[in-house]
Amino acid sequence: MNRSKKIALISTRPHKTNVQLSDELKNSEIRLLNYPLTKIYPLNNYQIFDATIENLKTYQHVIFISTNAVHFFLERQKKLSIRVPKNLIFASIGPTTKLLLEKHLSVDVHCPVKTFDSKHLLKEKIFSNVKDQKILIVRGVDGRETLKNDLEKKSAIVNYGECYLRKYVDVDLNKLKNDLTNYPHKFILFSSTNSAKHFLVQLRNIETDWLQNIKIIVNHKRIKEQLSIIFKNIFVCENIEIQKLKELIFSESLD
Repeated sequence: MNRSKKIALISTRPHKTNVQLSDELKNSEIRLLNYPLTKIYPLNNYQIFDATIENLKTYQHVIFISTNAVHFFLERQKKLSIRVPKNLIFASIGPTTKLLLEKHLSVDVHCPVKTFDSKHLLKEKIFSNVKDQKILIVRGVDGRETLKNDLEKKSAIVNYGECYLRKYVDVDLNKLKNDLTNYPHKFILFSSTNSAKHFLVQLRNIETDWLQNIKIIVNHKRIKEQLSIIFKNIFVCENIEIQKLKELIFSESLD
């Protein structure tokens, strides 16, 4: 039997990201099922964000939180014909965001080597002495405050460039259950703590036994801790670029 009929990867990431992931898996033995827990929207008004990136030359560092932050930044940069200052130091939380910046801006990007979070980013040498330096964090509206707080403890001057909106949505659990009927090997990918929390809320007061034979993939131990309230088979894959995902999924689908 063709193994492509036997392995399902349910991705809870935003739709656009899932479409790209599906394309990357097209010739593999894994079938991607698109079940986003978040939807990404542009802002109604970009006046504040545009004014911020038009003054990039006043910053020493710019940190991108996600690939969505990069996409919206690039869109506005192109629209406004903004030139990126040559002395600006780029950083990202994760490797996929790093690769996207390198591809489109041809810049060096600092990123954690193994554990992809703000704590490990700030261990990079470039952040060892940022007193009185201006740092721009490009992100969605109402993200976590940890990175900004930790940089301000180092006496940096930190501003946000918020360029998109994020909305949490429910998964159609009945449809998901039906879609999984013919897959003995099942995986769900979570890459956001808040998405995981939203999913758990949706599971309240319903029967979840059918979910227990699904293996969970997360990219941070913080998400694992959240989901371990219900799930047992949780694997931390800190780098969720396509090759690493495939290696983990195939290794756990051999039985």
